[in-house]
Amino acid sequence: MKKQFKNGHRMLESFGYEFIVQCPNCNEKSKVISPEGLYYRNAIIRFICMSCGLLKEMIPSTNCFNQNVISYGNSWREGLINIGGNYDWYFGYPLYLQVACCGRTLWAYNLEHLSYLEKYVEAELRGSSPYYLSVESRLPI
Repeated sequence: MKKQFKNGHRMLESFGYEFIVQCPNCNEKSKVISPEGLYYRNAIIRFICMSCGLLKEMIPSTNCFNQNVISYGNSWREGLINIGGNYDWYFGYPLYLQVACCGRTLWAYNLEHLSYLEKYVEAELRGSSPYYLSVESRLPI
């Protein structure tokens, strides 16, 4: 029986609670954790490296309506929540889970994101009409 992938219509935001990144100090595997979620105001975002012990914290900027300032795209700006690209949203550290693939870079934020991509890639049958903002809408058919 052929492996199937049913479109989960998952957006990048659903994987943004944890990022596995390279430590800027020792280049080892580290984590950026956003336990309260993307839209929680005054959430403390933590960077933790278990190898060298580096610890950083930040609180994302808010606008005049006291909402977190979110930027979408492939460039990172300090103080904002920067969604998209092969870096974490808060500190801009490069993702640990990335590899060159077909002339581009394939990346994942965390193990759940990686598992989702793996299921998509290994499937011989995929659901049609992915939601236009979903992760699978950005992957080759």
